Parts: sequence; C-alpha cells; structure tokens
Amino acid sequence: MSDTTMDDDRREYFRIKDRLAIEIRAISDDEFLQLENTIRYNPTQVIDKAYDMHFLKESISSDEKEKNHILSYLVMIDKKLDMLIDFLYKPKKDELFHTSYMEVEVSGNGVKFFTDLEIHGGDYAEIRIVIPRFPYPKITALAQVLRVEDCLVNGAKYREVIVRFIVINEEDRDLLINYIFVKDRERLRLKKDFFCGR
Repeated sequence: MSDTTMDDDRREYFRIKDRLAIEIRAISDDEFLQLENTIRYNPTQVIDKAYDMHFLKESISSDEKEKNHILSYLVMIDKKLDMLIDFLYKPKKDELFHTSYMEVEVSGNGVKFFTDLEIHGGDYAEIRIVIPRFPYPKITALAQVLRVEDCLVNGAKYREVIVRFIVINEEDRDLLINYIFVKDRERLRLKKDFFCGR
C-alpha cells in the first residue's frame, strides 16, 4: 500500500446527509485491477468547481435582502432539479449498475446509503455519485464495503451499506468535498435566516 493511500486512510473528512443519485455494482478482484489506473488518473470530466455558482451568487449583489431572494429562488430551483433527477434516475433492472436516489451520508472518504442490491462486507464495488450541480458530473470511485446491515425503509427491506473509497481521482474527490462544503454552508445559512426571521 502506498504512503498516499495510508495518509488517505488516516484523514478525516467532513460529511453531510443529502439526496443523491448513487449507481453501484459489485466487482471482482480482477475488475478492480483493470479499472484502478483508469479511475485514479482520469477525472470524471473537466468542469468548473461546484462552488463557482455559489460564490457567483455571493458577488451578484451587496444588498442582503436581494441576496436572500436569490438564495430562496436557488433553493426552489434545487428542489425542482431534485425531482427531475429522481425521475431520470429511477432504477432500471436491465442495467449493469444498480441505481438508487435517496438520502445518503457522504464524505470525501466514502458513503453510507440504502440499497436492495445483494452485496456483502469486504466486497469491492464500482460506485458513481451524481453531483446535483450543473453540469451534473458523475464521480466514479472504486470502493470496499465496510459494513452491511439489514433494515426497513418505509416498510420495505433494504440494506444499509457503508463503503470506503479505495481508488478515486483526487480532482473528483476535491469536487465532492467542495460540493459537501457548499451544501453545508447553504444549510447553515438557511437555518440562520429561519431563526433570524422569527
């Protein structure tokens, strides 16, 4: 194991809960080795940082009231986009990847989510996470399943799965981390506005 990988294992990442589209498939050791270098050295796509739109909004106006109106519109648009993503990413039984769109807990080091996919602790998986910010990059990583626990979600049987990223392009990880910080900043701002508005 390289020093970089060991450093990654010790690094703690901030995490958030969010609704995200997750695509996952269990892979063999051979598939892991075939995909490793492709994923490690090729970013998902060349795009602007996820937080560019957020900081553009910050610079639009110095008027706090106008900024709050803009934030309200962005939150409304975000909810509508969530509905569109929900529609577009409904699971398709005949695809290679198993797709779900529900609340997950995500960090720069891994993700916890619910699935009805048959998967076990110790398995390797290829996982894709759609970042719900234009142009909707799909971050790909190779992960290892750390824990699987049977549970009920809205009366249906699911597995709560925790995976740790083993191989991820560092630009993609940065994109994911930036998205996490932007979402948390939005959450804190909305919370502050809610309590200040009372």
